[in-house]
Amino acid sequence: MDTPDPLTVNWPSVLFALLVDSLLVWVPASLVFFLAPEHALPLAAGSALATVAANWTLYSHGTTLGTYLAGFRIRTRNGQAPGRTYGLVLALLTFASVPAIAVLIAVNFAPGNDASGPLGSPASYPLFGERTSRRRLLHAADDYWERWS
Repeated sequence: MDTPDPLTVNWPSVLFALLVDSLLVWVPASLVFFLAPEHALPLAAGSALATVAANWTLYSHGTTLGTYLAGFRIRTRNGQAPGRTYGLVLALLTFASVPAIAVLIAVNFAPGNDASGPLGSPASYPLFGERTSRRRLLHAADDYWERWS
């Protein structure tokens, strides 16, 4: 088995970035229910949709707040930014992050799946995270994941 490039991040960093980006969607939307209960539903929906639209723009360029905090940027296999289509898919993942992660794990744990580790090898996906800065805890978690998967 080929070892991934040392600049490629593994699943702990990707899931951390997805968690941060989904918190950016859902924390303001849920705070609206406490701060403005009389107009909660339209404000929450508007807040969530505006954040998803902003994430769509940022994902299509390859960098969001979550990826910045995790110390990587998203690239295609050709080394380019993901573009609008992948950006939309990734933005919708942040909108429905818990079901998306559950489906991703269910697909990778399917019987007969010959993937390395529970989420498969990062090399098997069309996008990858290219490390831009060192985050010690996440880098250690990525190394641990690679060693034990």
